[in-house]
Amino acid sequence: MEASPKKSQQRRKPEKRTIGRTEVNRSDLEGLQRAWREKDLVLFLGAGVSRPYGIPTWKDLVLEILFDQTDVARRLEPIDLPSRRALAAWLVDYYEYDPIILARVVKNEIRRRARRSGESSDGRDLFLEKVREHLYPDHPPEPREPTALTAVADLVKRSAEDSGVAAVVSFNYDDLLERKLAGSVDFQPVWNARRSRDKGLPILHPHGYLPREGDHEVCDIVFTEDDYHGLTTTVFHWALTSIVGYLRHSTVLFIGLSMLDPNLRRLLDASYVHGDVPAHWHLQRRHTIEPREVRDVLRDVRNRARRFRKELRIPPPEEMPPLEEAIRAVLQQADTYDRNLFEAMGVKTIWLEDWDDIPPLLDQIAAG
Repeated sequence: MEASPKKSQQRRKPEKRTIGRTEVNRSDLEGLQRAWREKDLVLFLGAGVSRPYGIPTWKDLVLEILFDQTDVARRLEPIDLPSRRALAAWLVDYYEYDPIILARVVKNEIRRRARRSGESSDGRDLFLEKVREHLYPDHPPEPREPTALTAVADLVKRSAEDSGVAAVVSFNYDDLLERKLAGSVDFQPVWNARRSRDKGLPILHPHGYLPREGDHEVCDIVFTEDDYHGLTTTVFHWALTSIVGYLRHSTVLFIGLSMLDPNLRRLLDASYVHGDVPAHWHLQRRHTIEPREVRDVLRDVRNRARRFRKELRIPPPEEMPPLEEAIRAVLQQADTYDRNLFEAMGVKTIWLEDWDDIPPLLDQIAAG
């Protein structure tokens, strides 16, 4: 009698490597190490890399500049920066404002003020100066390092002629990475179609580049909806051509990106050949809530349920449903949705237990 094949057909659990609090599939780590050895690794950076240094997200930036242009600005002066951002976030959620629309309001208001003061008709210089003013805080926080930013900088510094990071694509306006690399690495920021003869690591800024210091006349940023339209409707736009080239021919590691940008997902779809093994990786923290936050989340969910019952004229149940376990189950399901969504676009997910695990993970990529 033949032995039952059942045992041999069982799927093996992937081997794991523990880095900090995070368990990483050995195959994922080896794939990134291979890309490093072949100098095929390209880093795509998002707002999460700059946020610990006080750099606002695009949404926060829009709201801060908007408030600054209104009569309410004087009333907000005594309020500290975190409270102002919290107030702005609440306003957007409460009134269901779309930040994309508010960005247009910001730009139009600055243009109107520029015309009133007799400046250039388009108000470009005033607009960029306002963005710079709110992009870089006067008293930036000093996060405990290493951070994702310093880990990226260290990874770049360890690159050699035949191994390491081939390029960086930063969707941020700021120059934090450039300042971390200054004096150690030859690099070339790229934010428009002009090609420089200077050699060095290309650091692409598809949404524009606005350094903390220097002349902003040569700078430009993608800020409003119509700016994005100009980016996506141009067939051979330099940024789209570069991004698609990296997605098709290199191994990309996404760091600090939520992957919510529909334009990025569109480019991923356009670059991925369905059926192929996913070629890229995304660092994502698991959807969890800390024990100390559970009570606040439960209160929020119950308040929302109370409002829905009022709108629908549904009486409350005799017994309140057990929501805590349901919340945890929904968060676990969100992990599954994200993993399947990204894999369908050619991106594997490395689930982090803590953002602090990014520096040792990047260190392991180069160490391999």
